[in-house]
Amino acid sequence: MSQSEQPVPEGKWVKGVSPKQSLDEAAHLILQSRLLAINHWLPLAADRSEEDVEYVHQLRVSTRRAVAAMGVFSELIPESAYEDLRAKLRQLRLAADEARNLDVLCAEFLCCADASCEDTCRQIAQSIRLRRQEAQQPIVAIHQELVAAGFNDQIAEILTMVNCLGKGKAKVTFGRQAPRYLKPVLRKFFQAAQADLSEDEALHRLRIRTKKLRYTMELVGAAFKPCFRKTLYPRVSTLQDVMGSVNDHATAKTFFGDWISKTDDAQQQAFFRGILLAERRAHDDLRQAFCMIWTPKTARRLKEQFRDCCGLPSRQVHQ
Repeated sequence: MSQSEQPVPEGKWVKGVSPKQSLDEAAHLILQSRLLAINHWLPLAADRSEEDVEYVHQLRVSTRRAVAAMGVFSELIPESAYEDLRAKLRQLRLAADEARNLDVLCAEFLCCADASCEDTCRQIAQSIRLRRQEAQQPIVAIHQELVAAGFNDQIAEILTMVNCLGKGKAKVTFGRQAPRYLKPVLRKFFQAAQADLSEDEALHRLRIRTKKLRYTMELVGAAFKPCFRKTLYPRVSTLQDVMGSVNDHATAKTFFGDWISKTDDAQQQAFFRGILLAERRAHDDLRQAFCMIWTPKTARRLKEQFRDCCGLPSRQVHQ
């Protein structure tokens, strides 16, 4: 079966997982789904990224989801195998990061580009395309490296190990363990949310914690009431999306500001100052939008919803 004929892997939720399953059964299903998703998107991102920027985007997302799944079920994987695969996944994510950031910046550039600066736009667009081509090489390299190292076999071995180690926990159900996986991530999220979010670094930490919470929720969602997916998950997703947009504009500010400092072309400098101004305004507007949707009252309400929907004692959500 060719890559184009293979079914698109599951996204947020893994089918077939239920709270009554043994821990090893649920872990096997989830890890299999997350790791095979990488196998689907990596060849597309490496060999056919020019067809669709979503290939690299989905590769980065699937890698993050796989890392989250590995972390949740780390107790079912021998340490050496866990560390080796985790290092490869980190290498893969880093390879996709710059390419994806440049894809986003390219889209932002096209939105900001001024038709009156046609020649300058063409020059800059060509420079961005060249940088994007260079950023593609690490993805191609890690793809070739993983194929040569037998990545498919490594995935199969990991899944076998999960089955073997999980048998010792055969009486433990996934539904019983799920709150234990969620609690520490939830606690760190609300701790980060208490910081002064007017500071860029504090907002960045909250964005990372929100992302980790979202990916963990995707893993354990089957173990909780329907409100977990229908109410809590969309709210966490919206929060992450807004902060992600803020971060995109912060990245663009850094990128274009760096370009101004490195070019001697007066026309390009003037052009980029205009784009930089637009990026700053967009960044500030989105930060204000975030402050409007994330207030102390919103945070308290979300804590209560997690407590009620997940059946967690209040102290475990608030600590």
